[in-house]
Amino acid sequence: MKNNISTFNFMIENRKVIIETVNENVSIPKAWDQLKEKLPEAEKVVKFNTFKGYVKTLNIVNDIINEKDKILKTNEKLRKEIGIIRQEKIELEIKLGKVRQDYKEISVQLSTIKEKHKKLEVDLNQVRQNLPDQKSSTVPKQVDGWGVQQKGNYYRIFKKIRGKVKWIHIGRKWNHDLAQKKIIDFKG
Repeated sequence: MKNNISTFNFMIENRKVIIETVNENVSIPKAWDQLKEKLPEAEKVVKFNTFKGYVKTLNIVNDIINEKDKILKTNEKLRKEIGIIRQEKIELEIKLGKVRQDYKEISVQLSTIKEKHKKLEVDLNQVRQNLPDQKSSTVPKQVDGWGVQQKGNYYRIFKKIRGKVKWIHIGRKWNHDLAQKKIIDFKG
């Protein structure tokens, strides 16, 4: 039994040369003759009938070993990719930590700005309440018999003359002197 194990081990160790030789030749005897030339120790370890019986098994074992090698290579490639991905994950976690820290700092700044804004609004409302209402106190309802009207952001004066309403534009700011001058110019 020990001889069979060492025979098969010899064939496994030299499987590439043996399979290549078998594939190059049409028949197993020709392959055996050529193999004896390539591996002189083959004749001492393996007999022809044993060789003939193990060739099919050797092909199957070779396919299994090749598949195993592919799996190992794929496994190694995947391990490298996993290492790269882990490194990228660590880098992204560091960046995420920095972004979170920046977010906290900006949130604090934003809340400070909002507080200042609210305080400024309160101060502005107090100032508005303390100011007298300039529109009602400085703009009269009539000037020399002409009515005063604010339309949008503009002031104008109007009067009904001979059944038709006449309008005179004053401007964005009320100016009493300008209104009187335009009335005089209108009368001619």
